[in-house]
Amino acid sequence: MEKKKDIRKGVLAKRNLIPYVEWDKNSDEISAKVLKQDAFIQADEIYCYIDFRNEVGTKKIIETAWRMGKKVACPKIVGDVMNFYYIKSYDDLRPGSWGILEPVEEALACGENVLVIMPGAAFDRALHRIGYGKGYYDQYLAKHPDYQTMALAFEVQMVENIPVDKHDISPQMIITEGHIYV
Repeated sequence: MEKKKDIRKGVLAKRNLIPYVEWDKNSDEISAKVLKQDAFIQADEIYCYIDFRNEVGTKKIIETAWRMGKKVACPKIVGDVMNFYYIKSYDDLRPGSWGILEPVEEALACGENVLVIMPGAAFDRALHRIGYGKGYYDQYLAKHPDYQTMALAFEVQMVENIPVDKHDISPQMIITEGHIYV
């Protein structure tokens, strides 16, 4: 079985080759599917990543959540820990770790009816996920087992089999432009 780092490297290379027009179209299709999910509609709070380096775009999801009156929080890395902090507009974000936009305010998100929307490098149909190698989402979700989870990916990020470690936490759903995996 391939190692996680080799799978990550190969899949990210494929993702980086997606032309912008295709990235934009597929991100729109994925966003439209997210917005129709009961998990999104019924959540009071949406904890969502800000897309970076060809990840599935999240702008429409975040803006729709605001229009629906939902609280929105985005991840911020402090030391070796990721937490989510509330944002009310994109003005609340600044480049942080690795140049990724992060909340500048320290309003720690701590809701009860929460949907966490996460990125990743690679996924399989059994809902296993390879992140970017630091385990931030695994650590965060281990502390918040009641939160619903959803991962966004392009079909090129789906692989046959992902090796799983005991600390890995899989999303409850993966949404791509082609499928919804549950």
